[in-house]
Amino acid sequence: MVATNAAYVKPAAGTKTGRVWEIADKISRQSGRLAQRKQVIDAFVAEGGNANTASTQYAYWKLLFDASTLPSTRSAPGSTEKFNLQVAQDGRVLIPAEIREAMLIREAGTLTARVENGELRIMAPKVALLRIQQLIKKMDNSEGSAVDELIAERKAEV
Repeated sequence: MVATNAAYVKPAAGTKTGRVWEIADKISRQSGRLAQRKQVIDAFVAEGGNANTASTQYAYWKLLFDASTLPSTRSAPGSTEKFNLQVAQDGRVLIPAEIREAMLIREAGTLTARVENGELRIMAPKVALLRIQQLIKKMDNSEGSAVDELIAERKAEV
């Protein structure tokens, strides 16, 4: 899901919905892992907040969660230390939870893989989306929509 819908934009600080995000970020920083829904809801309710608000905002927060917000000894966002993985006779490799978390893999699905100089590189769709969003953000010159410009060019050609 692309973060263009206003519901998927981080709420303003000082608001009730923003407070849920702050709690989720704080729990994630303190534990070094993705905050769990129950932890966030319990903390928000303890402050007098509504459990349904916390649940909804947690879902939005989780969609936009960036692994780079976690403090650790990681060299780059989403990086981990080295792990030894076992390859079964049938070629299956189990990816440990810590690696899946760093790769932003939260459920079963499809990954993109390639071999580069004898090294297996695996990427989750969420990481690919974040990279594309970062590239677009760097290239955005805030001069308007590229789609609108293309449509205007095509209309001018006709």
